[in-house]
Amino acid sequence: MGHATLCTLLVAALAAAGCARSEVEPSQGPTTVVPRSERPAPPGTFIVMTNAGAQLTGGAARIDIRHANAPQPPDVEISISATSGSGATWSALTAAPPEFLETLSLTARVVDDRVVPGTATVQAGRANAEASAAPAGLMSLRLYDGRLMGEASRMDDEHAARFDGPFTVTCAVPAAVAAVDAPAPSADGPPPTLIVDEAFESAPCRPYAALGGWSRKVQR
Repeated sequence: MGHATLCTLLVAALAAAGCARSEVEPSQGPTTVVPRSERPAPPGTFIVMTNAGAQLTGGAARIDIRHANAPQPPDVEISISATSGSGATWSALTAAPPEFLETLSLTARVVDDRVVPGTATVQAGRANAEASAAPAGLMSLRLYDGRLMGEASRMDDEHAARFDGPFTVTCAVPAAVAAVDAPAPSADGPPPTLIVDEAFESAPCRPYAALGGWSRKVQR
């Protein structure tokens, strides 16, 4: 199936939900978003086509932006997950460099290890089998017209794939930043509790409102 045919199967639409917020619990390890309630998935289907010929589908890809320390650039993670009717799975996780939020494209080195900015992991599994990680390769992707598209290459055919579909964006900031006139968190203190700013109202998140497809104009 060619790229043009893939595109005809997609509905590039994004959810524009209310102003409910979610919390991120502090920890000594990587920050984990803990939603208070699940938001409905946006319409449209994310499609993954492996080089082995498998077609898998899933919900929208996620772009998670986390401003744990406002003076520093945010952490950015991109995740994709899809399954086939037979139970096969394919997933990818990329730690994007901060400039991705400006260029809207990246090329990452695939590793079988913890991801750091500029690297990605790709996992694939057959039905009723545990997923395995690609040991090496490249992942390239870009955002265009409300869709995330790209490919995983230079790996075996079960992991190598093209993908195309809708995406959602979250932006999290320290609770103190989300509150009006609250003091900034201390750089020497424990990791702050992060609040998902679903309305993109805080100063760190406001620049990404358009990227998230937010339909409401955010005022200062």
